[in-house]
Amino acid sequence: MALNIQEKVGEIRVRVLIVDDELEIREGLRTRFPWSAYGVEEVLTADDGDSALQVALARKPELIVTDIKMKRMSGLAFIQALAAEASYPWRSIVVSGYDDFEMVRQAMKLGAMDYVLKPINTAELGDVLRKAIGELEQERIARANQLLLNDQVHSAIPKMREELLREMLEREHNPYREARISHRLQTLQLDWMLRDRMAVMIFEADDLKAIGNRAGSQNEIGLIVFGIGNVVKHTLAEEYSSQAALCADAKQRWIAVLSCRTADLEPCKELAQICIRRINDYVKVKVSAALCSAPGPFNQLHELFAEAGDILEQKAVYGGNRLLTSQGWEADAEQDNPSIRNPDEVLDLARYGTDDDIAQAMDRFVEMVQSWPIAQTRDIQQKLFEWLLALFKKASALGWTDKSWERNPIALWEQLEQFDTLESLRAQTERFLLDMARDFRSHASSPSQIIQEADKFIRAHYAESLTLQSVAAEVHVTPVWLSKLFKKEKRKTFLEYLTDVRMERARKMLGQVQYKIYQVASEVGYKDPVHFTKLFKKQAGCTPKEYRRLQGIADD
Repeated sequence: MALNIQEKVGEIRVRVLIVDDELEIREGLRTRFPWSAYGVEEVLTADDGDSALQVALARKPELIVTDIKMKRMSGLAFIQALAAEASYPWRSIVVSGYDDFEMVRQAMKLGAMDYVLKPINTAELGDVLRKAIGELEQERIARANQLLLNDQVHSAIPKMREELLREMLEREHNPYREARISHRLQTLQLDWMLRDRMAVMIFEADDLKAIGNRAGSQNEIGLIVFGIGNVVKHTLAEEYSSQAALCADAKQRWIAVLSCRTADLEPCKELAQICIRRINDYVKVKVSAALCSAPGPFNQLHELFAEAGDILEQKAVYGGNRLLTSQGWEADAEQDNPSIRNPDEVLDLARYGTDDDIAQAMDRFVEMVQSWPIAQTRDIQQKLFEWLLALFKKASALGWTDKSWERNPIALWEQLEQFDTLESLRAQTERFLLDMARDFRSHASSPSQIIQEADKFIRAHYAESLTLQSVAAEVHVTPVWLSKLFKKEKRKTFLEYLTDVRMERARKMLGQVQYKIYQVASEVGYKDPVHFTKLFKKQAGCTPKEYRRLQGIADD
């Protein structure tokens, strides 16, 4: 019986599987029923439940019309088997005789949506199809809406987190709102902030307005701020083993809130140095970071943020592109011990350090391994293997002559695989570094050569905003190692030596009447004349004005 259907049912396109062990019924239903009028784009067939199950799992038909009785696997058994294995949405319609009521009841319990009796009435089948396809369409719409909702929630959560962080950082803590804040932290999966103590660190591009004016476009500022945030975000994910959250504030700065397992802020300081180097390399701008003096609970975040903001103001005195703390940038720049987490510092350890330096640095090996989010021996061996390969690759680029690791990395793995305690793995790693150090000592630049180059650069550029980091980059060593080499070769810290050079020049200029004191301060690298006066008095025993009087120069 032909149907006069003007429009297809719904927008959904479905695939139908007809299952019947009688060829005439199966093919007659396939060829004589107007499937396309109902939105069916393909009709598949199978002659029993076994073959139908294979076809269904392979082709995933959305609609199944099956005889309930068949010689081998019945339609009932087929529906039950498919329900257990199929992971996609489908509907089934069973075809039965008048005496199959009990089997039909079981099929409905198994999820069959309807049934038609033999002989099949095409009008009746059409009504059932319309209903089945309508249900499939509703399911498709519901799934699409759920996916859309999930996407909206997924994209909204980061923004909601940033808004909450800004609120906690910029507003004083209100005890009456604590319950609401706690609930929002839990909802946004920031509940670790309720348990942990946290440090606050601010990143700010140096001279951002000047960069925007030079570029002639405010879009350039937006790109730079975005780039800084992107670098900090990825560095947090790659280098910081504890929880962290990041947001931007109204001053186009990025604020990192860092979970601290102890009161020790060294991991935060190491993180800041890595971020600064990466921002210099990838965003091509200078950036300053400020770190609060001690970690605190979530109800002190506003105070920690305010303190970090005050510390950031120090860059007007000390210059930018460095980490600033409550003790001033120099206290953190003049570090004695390299971090073995930083491959560049490990390489300088091998190039310029003594065997004792290497042994001392390896005291932090266990701390480094325990910071990795792994616990199984095999995983630790694998991570250490990767750490060594990356280190060896960098060492090779710097002139290390041993290429055995490159020719046969499996041999390196087999060496590590022999050791299954942190103590033995540390000892083996230390042997690798000692071997590398012996090779470097035979041909690398000596520490005194490095300091000579640094001294030459300082004397040529002392009037600029020199930092340990900028001079270290110029002579191709890490800041930690330049600091160590200054103490070893000059018996002074980098800052002490830089100050000596500047004050030497300041004395000469103060002896010349044409210079005002504020001009002398600026010419030798100090933006703040008050700060210059304090440093000069500390070193010379008198103020610049008193020094001039001793030289017979009357200053206004």
